[in-house]
Amino acid sequence: MKIRQSVIITTVLAALTLSGVQTAFAQAILEEIIVTARYRQESLQEIPVAVTAFDSATIEAAGITDLDAYVNLTPNFIAREGFRSGVTFLTIRGITTGQQGFAPVTYVVDGVKAPVLDAVNQGALFDLERIEVLKGPQSALYGAGAIAGAVNVITKKPSDELEGEVHLGYAEGNDFTSRGSVSGPINDVLSYRLSGYYRNSDGLVDTRTGDDLDFEEQAAFRGRLLFTPNDALSIDLRAAYSEIDAGAAKQERLPDISFLNTFNDQTQAERGILGEENRDTLDLSVKIDVELPFATLTSISGYLEMDQDLFGSASWIRPPALGEPPVIGLFGPILGENAVAPAMGFGPMGPTGDAIDHFQQLVDDIEIFTQDVRLTSNAEGSFRWVAGFEYVDREIVNGLTLGTLNPQNTSLNFVNRFDERNDEIWGAYVQVNFDISDNLELTLSGRYDEDDFSTRLLDPATGATINSLDESGNPAEELTANDSKFQPKVTLSYDWNENLHTYVTYSEGFRFGFFNTGNLTAPEETKNYEFGFKSVLFGSSATFNGAVFYIEYSNQQQTNAIATPPFRTTTNIPQSDILGLELESSFRITENLQFSAGIGYLDTEIDGLNIELNAVPEVTANLALDYAQPINDSLEFFGRFDWRHQGEFILNGGAFEIHSVDFINLRAGIRGDKWSVTGFVKNALDEQYATEPNNFGLFAARSFSPPRSAGVEIGYRF
Repeated sequence: MKIRQSVIITTVLAALTLSGVQTAFAQAILEEIIVTARYRQESLQEIPVAVTAFDSATIEAAGITDLDAYVNLTPNFIAREGFRSGVTFLTIRGITTGQQGFAPVTYVVDGVKAPVLDAVNQGALFDLERIEVLKGPQSALYGAGAIAGAVNVITKKPSDELEGEVHLGYAEGNDFTSRGSVSGPINDVLSYRLSGYYRNSDGLVDTRTGDDLDFEEQAAFRGRLLFTPNDALSIDLRAAYSEIDAGAAKQERLPDISFLNTFNDQTQAERGILGEENRDTLDLSVKIDVELPFATLTSISGYLEMDQDLFGSASWIRPPALGEPPVIGLFGPILGENAVAPAMGFGPMGPTGDAIDHFQQLVDDIEIFTQDVRLTSNAEGSFRWVAGFEYVDREIVNGLTLGTLNPQNTSLNFVNRFDERNDEIWGAYVQVNFDISDNLELTLSGRYDEDDFSTRLLDPATGATINSLDESGNPAEELTANDSKFQPKVTLSYDWNENLHTYVTYSEGFRFGFFNTGNLTAPEETKNYEFGFKSVLFGSSATFNGAVFYIEYSNQQQTNAIATPPFRTTTNIPQSDILGLELESSFRITENLQFSAGIGYLDTEIDGLNIELNAVPEVTANLALDYAQPINDSLEFFGRFDWRHQGEFILNGGAFEIHSVDFINLRAGIRGDKWSVTGFVKNALDEQYATEPNNFGLFAARSFSPPRSAGVEIGYRF
């Protein structure tokens, strides 16, 4: 019923809005959004790519400070937070995340790719100019990994005049936040921008004994220097650093699987070990643009270093927990009073009567170097092109330790595995745009990518290599593999007039394979057929865009948790089909009121099994109302209403059925020329859903979305 209501509500509101009397709104004009989705500046309404874009005004109005906020404003896009802050499961157009593999989208910040899943959600988003969400395979330009799309995050550039802002906020859970920036010129050819973010929160989720589960302390800083000695040369230096100390392994242990979609006192978490994760991220880049007579030469070099360490519960209960029958963890009973470790068949761990809990520790050390060099032709003329070469060197060490722990901090490890994974990737790409006539454009794109990747098992104490078994069952110090693919894209777009553009596209997507704790997972491919349109209505007061697409999906990478080491397994689903629809609209109804809405529909099926794909809601829908009204010559009232519907979906091949949810966010306040006071409520309906459930046989646990939160923010600009 909720799905049907969402479709009806969104469609009716869009129809009522777009069928209004044109002359009544002729003076209310939407601001044009310029995007760089195809490596050159183009109008959002003219580019033949399905893009949902958020400019700085929308980012501020909607309070977008994290990944979830813009995902929930994008049809056919969902994000599910896992048991650790460094892993967010993304699903876009039916294509989702395979744990330890590459993300389904290529994530780009200021032109620098972050080719690792952990870097997609690095923490807070702040001081942004624009966010562009490209939907559908973008592999022909962005390379392997952009099998479902790409996300471009563009931060604000250094300014020519001194400017700055500061924002202070407080919300439920003793949640203090501050963010700010300052920018200006150093001299005639050099300008700077410094920005930062800080948060300290007790969190919104407590255990039965009142301990904070989702606490967080986060500090992030970013600096940019822009050197422009003349019109032909630009050098942009960027450095960012963040530290996050947050609650992790926050799962609730369920009485049984029937409680999967229930959130009440019966499912409140218990803990003997409070989980905690520390994440340090260093991100450096330099972008050089050289204007040549016929093109722009661009070089983008990036370096990313991430260190992550998590320690938390692997029983998700508070010992002593023996009873009739005994409470079971990953390694047997959770021992209580008058029980000692030898009962489990192991040596003594402490005095009789000690409570013994189960723990997990995960360590990730990530180091990545990227280099992209491209030539982009001048925009003039009927023939335009982009050609480039990219190189990525990626080294990742994953460590997993599982065992038991007593109050004396004496541990007994059952699993202590460290894997080192290396990827050496290179790609060459080209795109040409040719105006066949004044109204017809042909775009041909193609890219070849190759990845030589390897893995080896390490001794965590010495770093020495431990032999693994290769595909033939023979001992080997290192397992190696190679994946490569040419990824074409063909688009034919037609301008019916200056307000209506249509396009048809055939494109192929690709995602590299990977080693999952020594097991090789095959690469996956898609073939995408798409028809889309973009329109401007009512004298530039409204836009109405849409796309219909069909995807042939081969070798989907699927990761599931299992009850035995290595506690996760990745398989490939041979063939699936995805049929989808997206509609998006914005309407500046008056100078004071703007409406926007979107709806996405997906019909997926695994060939031969007659079941849908994991983590794919049939319907996602969003609606927003922005309102501003002057109070007097110097004060203005403003408000925003956001609604998001996320339909039901399954996980683990149907073992888990996740219910639908509706989220409402509210923002309202008063602002003057330089200051503002904003009150907000996130998830006003206090709806939650299971984001990452796991069934370990004798018990189940789930990660979950956050509850309702309300707060206030004060801002000042100069």
